[in-house]
Amino acid sequence: MNTQAMLIQIKTWLKTNHKSQKWLAQQIGLSPAFLSQILSGTRKLQTKNIIAISKVTAIPLDTLITSEHVDNKEPQIVLRGSLSSQNSKKKIEQLLWDIQQCVDLEATIHDA
Repeated sequence: MNTQAMLIQIKTWLKTNHKSQKWLAQQIGLSPAFLSQILSGTRKLQTKNIIAISKVTAIPLDTLITSEHVDNKEPQIVLRGSLSSQNSKKKIEQLLWDIQQCVDLEATIHDA
Protein backbone atom coordinates (compact mmCIF):
# COMPACT_ATOMS: atom_id res chain seq x y z
CA MET A 1 0.00 0.00 0.00
CA ASN A 2 1.45 3.33 -1.07
CA THR A 3 0.13 5.81 1.48
CA GLN A 4 1.47 8.84 -0.38
CA ALA A 5 -0.34 7.82 -3.58
CA MET A 6 -3.51 7.23 -1.57
CA LEU A 7 -3.32 10.71 -0.06
CA ILE A 8 -2.84 12.19 -3.53
CA GLN A 9 -5.94 10.33 -4.76
CA ILE A 10 -7.99 11.68 -1.86
CA LYS A 11 -6.78 15.26 -2.37
CA THR A 12 -7.43 14.99 -6.11
CA TRP A 13 -10.96 13.71 -5.48
CA LEU A 14 -11.65 16.60 -3.11
CA LYS A 15 -10.42 19.14 -5.65
CA THR A 16 -12.24 17.54 -8.59
CA ASN A 17 -15.50 17.34 -6.65
CA HIS A 18 -15.17 20.82 -5.11
CA LYS A 19 -15.22 19.46 -1.57
CA SER A 20 -13.16 20.70 1.35
CA GLN A 21 -11.12 18.75 3.85
CA LYS A 22 -13.52 20.05 6.47
CA TRP A 23 -16.44 18.50 4.57
CA LEU A 24 -14.66 15.14 4.31
CA ALA A 25 -13.71 15.24 8.00
CA GLN A 26 -17.37 15.78 8.95
CA GLN A 27 -18.47 12.92 6.68
CA ILE A 28 -16.07 10.40 8.22
CA GLY A 29 -16.32 11.61 11.82
CA LEU A 30 -12.90 13.20 12.27
CA SER A 31 -11.93 16.68 13.31
CA PRO A 32 -10.78 18.87 10.42
CA ALA A 33 -7.41 19.35 12.15
CA PHE A 34 -6.87 15.60 12.49
CA LEU A 35 -7.78 14.97 8.83
CA SER A 36 -5.42 17.77 7.82
CA GLN A 37 -2.61 16.04 9.71
CA ILE A 38 -3.44 12.77 7.96
CA LEU A 39 -3.49 14.36 4.50
CA SER A 40 -0.20 16.13 5.17
CA GLY A 41 1.40 12.82 6.15
CA THR A 42 1.93 13.80 9.79
CA ARG A 43 -0.52 11.18 11.09
CA LYS A 44 -1.24 7.64 9.91
CA LEU A 45 -4.42 6.88 8.02
CA GLN A 46 -6.15 4.06 9.89
CA THR A 47 -7.99 1.25 8.15
CA LYS A 48 -11.39 2.37 9.45
CA ASN A 49 -10.80 5.84 8.03
CA ILE A 50 -9.68 4.48 4.66
CA ILE A 51 -12.88 2.44 4.50
CA ALA A 52 -14.98 5.47 5.47
CA ILE A 53 -13.26 7.65 2.86
CA SER A 54 -13.88 4.98 0.25
CA LYS A 55 -17.59 4.92 1.10
CA VAL A 56 -17.99 8.71 1.14
CA THR A 57 -16.02 9.35 -2.06
CA ALA A 58 -17.19 6.20 -3.87
CA ILE A 59 -13.55 5.45 -4.70
CA PRO A 60 -13.37 1.63 -4.58
CA LEU A 61 -11.09 0.35 -1.81
CA ASP A 62 -8.92 -1.61 -4.21
CA THR A 63 -8.43 1.53 -6.33
CA LEU A 64 -7.70 3.64 -3.28
CA ILE A 65 -5.06 1.33 -1.84
CA THR A 66 -3.49 0.16 -5.09
CA SER A 67 -1.23 2.39 -7.09
CA GLU A 68 1.34 2.03 -9.82
CA HIS A 69 3.17 4.99 -8.31
CA VAL A 70 6.27 4.05 -6.36
CA ASP A 71 7.75 6.59 -3.98
CA ASN A 72 11.48 5.97 -3.72
CA LYS A 73 11.65 8.38 -0.78
CA GLU A 74 9.93 5.88 1.49
CA PRO A 75 12.39 4.38 3.96
CA GLN A 76 13.50 0.85 3.26
CA ILE A 77 14.54 -1.32 6.15
CA VAL A 78 16.74 -4.35 5.87
CA LEU A 79 17.28 -6.23 9.10
CA ARG A 80 20.78 -7.50 9.68
CA GLY A 81 21.54 -8.14 13.28
CA SER A 82 19.94 -6.16 16.09
CA LEU A 83 18.48 -2.67 16.22
CA SER A 84 20.87 -0.36 17.95
CA SER A 85 19.09 2.99 17.90
CA GLN A 86 15.74 4.31 19.05
CA ASN A 87 15.14 5.68 15.55
CA SER A 88 15.56 2.21 14.05
CA LYS A 89 13.11 0.76 16.55
CA LYS A 90 10.60 3.51 15.70
CA LYS A 91 10.93 2.79 11.95
CA ILE A 92 10.30 -0.92 12.56
CA GLU A 93 7.22 -0.14 14.66
CA GLN A 94 5.92 2.12 11.88
CA LEU A 95 6.57 -0.60 9.31
CA LEU A 96 4.72 -3.19 11.39
CA TRP A 97 1.79 -0.77 11.78
CA ASP A 98 1.70 -0.21 7.99
CA ILE A 99 1.77 -3.95 7.34
CA GLN A 100 -1.12 -4.52 9.74
CA GLN A 101 -3.15 -1.76 8.07
CA CYS A 102 -2.51 -3.31 4.66
CA VAL A 103 -3.52 -6.78 5.87
CA ASP A 104 -6.71 -5.35 7.42
CA LEU A 105 -7.60 -3.58 4.18
CA GLU A 106 -6.99 -6.68 2.07
CA ALA A 107 -9.22 -8.69 4.39
CA THR A 108 -11.95 -6.05 4.14
CA ILE A 109 -11.78 -6.03 0.34
CA HIS A 110 -11.99 -9.80 0.10
CA ASP A 111 -14.85 -10.02 2.62
CA ALA A 112 -16.97 -7.51 0.66
